[in-house]
Amino acid sequence: MTSFPVECEPRPEPWLAAAALLLHVSAAALPWATRCPVWLAAPLSVLALATFAATLARIPGLHCRLQGLAVRGADWRVRVAGDACAWPARVGSGTRVYAGLIVLDLVAGHRRLGWLLTSGAMDSGQFRRLKARLRLA
Repeated sequence: MTSFPVECEPRPEPWLAAAALLLHVSAAALPWATRCPVWLAAPLSVLALATFAATLARIPGLHCRLQGLAVRGADWRVRVAGDACAWPARVGSGTRVYAGLIVLDLVAGHRRLGWLLTSGAMDSGQFRRLKARLRLA
């Protein structure tokens, strides 16, 4: 496929990181609010807070390893923080496309990388092209 070329370096989204923090904190507090037994509430709360780091690693910004994406034809290439060159990648099974949100899962070698992208993270034309590419992939 040669249509829909995409090059993106999304803008940082601090409001999305704050929303993720709020979601994880509320998930950690929920077992206590529903009066679960302590033996169940404690591990559930720890799990909810521990997964925040994985969620934060998917939100564009300084804390995200994935820095850039270029798609030309069938060639997907990703730029990772700390690496000098771009790596070939393929779309992973965890990729989801919604109206205003893209959950991007990429496999580059033995690494799984990804982004949580909203329409405000990049140019609207690039966002639409990326959505079209992912729906066709």
